[in-house]
Amino acid sequence: MNQSGLSAFPFLKPSIKTKPQLHTAVLMNPQEVDLAFRVDMVDQRQLVLGHWLLTGAVNQELFAKLRVDSGKNTFAGLEILCTPAGAAYAIVCSQLGQFQHRHTLALYENKVIDFLSSASRVPFKMILESSGRTGERMLYNSPLPPEEFFRAQSMCQTIDFEKRSEFILELPWVIKHLTTLSMMPSMNGESVQEVDVSILLPHQANASSLFDERSAQGDSSYRH
Repeated sequence: MNQSGLSAFPFLKPSIKTKPQLHTAVLMNPQEVDLAFRVDMVDQRQLVLGHWLLTGAVNQELFAKLRVDSGKNTFAGLEILCTPAGAAYAIVCSQLGQFQHRHTLALYENKVIDFLSSASRVPFKMILESSGRTGERMLYNSPLPPEEFFRAQSMCQTIDFEKRSEFILELPWVIKHLTTLSMMPSMNGESVQEVDVSILLPHQANASSLFDERSAQGDSSYRH
């Protein structure tokens, strides 16, 4: 992981919470990347041009640990979360020590489907930001090889897109499940003690209600 001086970020506003757990992810196709980074220096733009770019955030403490580690002891994996309504989400997870970050993408979003078509063939870029007010960020290559995304790409073909409204309604419970420590197994043998989630919100989703912890009460059965 490398710290970058790219100026198109942060897309995310600094959190008012001391240690937030939920963050908004941003997914940009190569054309959007070109527009977003047009004001950057040529050598900096070359790092991202022509690539899909996925960005998210973690709390300041985890960000500092990830920056120091620079990927040496950070593990990565991909899981699929399937919901009772029939939706599916790809979770790109990174773990350092007892901390996990879970990048979450709805597999019923057209843009995500286009992204997976590319990610299953060529690597993409990622940016991780600190949720604090420092504006720090790291730019790095996807830690997963393209073949890791084959399963997520295939899962898109099994989803009933006519049930999209049901998928949106169950999002609060999806978010509650994503922030549960035991939702994903440890990737390094250490028990997971803290989780940050960056979710790419589907179109029509009400961010203000989804990110209100009171709206994510209740339980449901999930499989992954």
